[in-house]
Amino acid sequence: MMRPVLSLIPVLASLSLVACSPKAETPAPTAAETAASSAASTSASKAADVAAGYVGRWTGPEGTSLEVVARQHDYEVTLSGTATPGVFTGTVNGDAIQIARNGETQLIRHTTGAKTGVKYLADKLDCVSVSNGEGYCRD
Repeated sequence: MMRPVLSLIPVLASLSLVACSPKAETPAPTAAETAASSAASTSASKAADVAAGYVGRWTGPEGTSLEVVARQHDYEVTLSGTATPGVFTGTVNGDAIQIARNGETQLIRHTTGAKTGVKYLADKLDCVSVSNGEGYCRD
């Protein structure tokens, strides 16, 4: 026995209403959420600006060098020809790049050759220092 087609009309009508209903809107972000997002974006932008000044190759005395390469979320810092060479992960800390080397936190900071404590670099102006007596400059 066949059911009449008319009995399916109310079911089909309700399905078409559900399918055509507008999507619920996502609430707008709160002022606090907007401020937090803006602060995070500004902080990331400032960190990128700070680090941009460090990216590249820096040379020191007697064939030593420091190289900073930008990665997606941090920096690769390679120290060569030093007593403690290696490849380290760097992060922005204020106006410096921070690395952990031999269990010690060290900051790579902009300075002049005279302030590195390295006589060979004394007349240079565009330099970075990792510690007193360990510096690198761009020629």
